[in-house]
Amino acid sequence: MSYQSSQRFSTVIAPLTTFSGAWDRQKAAHLLRRTVLGPRIDEINRAQRDGLSRTIDLLLSPIAVPPPPVKYRNDDDEYLQMGETWVDKSCRGTNLYRAHSLKGWYYNNMVQADRPSNIQERMSFFWLNYFSISAPNSDPRAMYKHIRLYQEEATGNLRRMLQKVTVDPRMLRCLNGDVNSKANPNENYARELMELFTLGKGPQVGDGDYTTYTEKDVAALARALTGWKINNYRFAKDDTPVDSHFDVNDHDTGDKQLSNRLGNVVIKNAGADEYKVVIDILLKQEATALHFCRELYRYFVFHDINSSVEDQIIKPLAQTLRNNNYEIKPVLKQLLSSEHFFEAANTGAIIKNPHDFLCSIVRPFKEFWHDGPMKDLRMRYELGGKYCDYIYDLGMEFLDPPTIAGWKAYYDSPQYYRHWISPALMQRRVQISTAIIDGDFHINGTRLTIDYYSFLKALTNPLDINSVIDEIVLIFLPRPISAQQTAALKETIMGGLEDKEWTMSCSDFLSNPGNSNYSKPIEGRMALFFVDLFSLGEFQLQ
Repeated sequence: MSYQSSQRFSTVIAPLTTFSGAWDRQKAAHLLRRTVLGPRIDEINRAQRDGLSRTIDLLLSPIAVPPPPVKYRNDDDEYLQMGETWVDKSCRGTNLYRAHSLKGWYYNNMVQADRPSNIQERMSFFWLNYFSISAPNSDPRAMYKHIRLYQEEATGNLRRMLQKVTVDPRMLRCLNGDVNSKANPNENYARELMELFTLGKGPQVGDGDYTTYTEKDVAALARALTGWKINNYRFAKDDTPVDSHFDVNDHDTGDKQLSNRLGNVVIKNAGADEYKVVIDILLKQEATALHFCRELYRYFVFHDINSSVEDQIIKPLAQTLRNNNYEIKPVLKQLLSSEHFFEAANTGAIIKNPHDFLCSIVRPFKEFWHDGPMKDLRMRYELGGKYCDYIYDLGMEFLDPPTIAGWKAYYDSPQYYRHWISPALMQRRVQISTAIIDGDFHINGTRLTIDYYSFLKALTNPLDINSVIDEIVLIFLPRPISAQQTAALKETIMGGLEDKEWTMSCSDFLSNPGNSNYSKPIEGRMALFFVDLFSLGEFQLQ
């Protein structure tokens, strides 16, 4: 695996100006790998035909939030009907399955191939990592509300997102905002709001002075954020809404004096809207836009932000964010359309996180939606649960980042993305990809198969084995591989046979769908091929 060095940047980098080079399928595939979880060949072809500008507009356009998770089994939740959602229902009765329903729903949405090519799920995970709420034993209804917020605001407005997250019941619980009272202010959320969610923590230049804010500011903002409480909704048997509320009697109404780092502003009492005043003050600081754009850059481009990237990429992006009143879409469009984004050094520079790894295996095949068993609601949800188990095995627990800073891959220098790979994790990746591909993948004893017929039919020239291999490399790998690697893959699928043997066998296969006499030889060869392909170091990159 040829992973890009963190020292790969010189002082000369491609600019943030709009990409003007040849718009070919390789460039289209690179864009989709960074925005869509596991792009298909039809999506790559369409992006190449549509051109960069049209493709970006489609990727960033608002799409409907997926329908909510539902009851998928008969042996639980006796007050609900099969197929009925539980997200707005009380917890009376027995409903321990709801956490499993949420997981199955989430991962099914992530891999679902018939949804529009869009950045929604990619940005949803960005926010999950950005705010990194960890609240063990959460009511699944609150967890769903949390995910839905990130889906709705995927490419929305940073100000609005900060406002909603600040009083979100899970965030209040995670960082003790619900016990932040005028008699006993709790500084946890105020500190993380500045350090992680807005300003970023700069170098310490004095006692309690972190360049972008001070300990005085932490204490003052904690007072400004007092009074917010969580409704007693957790696993409630009644209809208590999953929400928070403001207790005016527990809010500190006194003046809050900020330091010179925040302009010596005095926050006056604003009651239930005072948290919005706090956020407005923080967004007026240039440091907030810079911090946010660095996080976007590490997520979509590469972790290394040297002085050239800071001056030529981050600062202009931050200015775009401020000029657009903290609307995020213009920033994403500027970054994803840039010469810098398509620079060769940024191709294959990111090690896939577990989500990307799994989606890049199953979604290009349109997953298992073609399979008859997938029409069964319980089977569908339990397949999503199986995906969740795989993700856990690879180091990512569902909705439970290891720290409030998120997953180490996005902040821990110098390792960054290398946290996703170790000898043991690589071995598990190979085991998982092999289990899915090798033709013996089961859910509750029911075998699920890859639809190689439809996959091959969608290729440009499925009867030419050399064209097939080249196009598969385009779909699944971030850049071309060596002649030796190509020859090894060809040997795997052909077993020393001449090219014409593939042409005849594949022609018979495509002309006789459902006939096992023709399907078994091709499907067997394809399975061997993909087991080897997914074991390559290059497949771990995007």
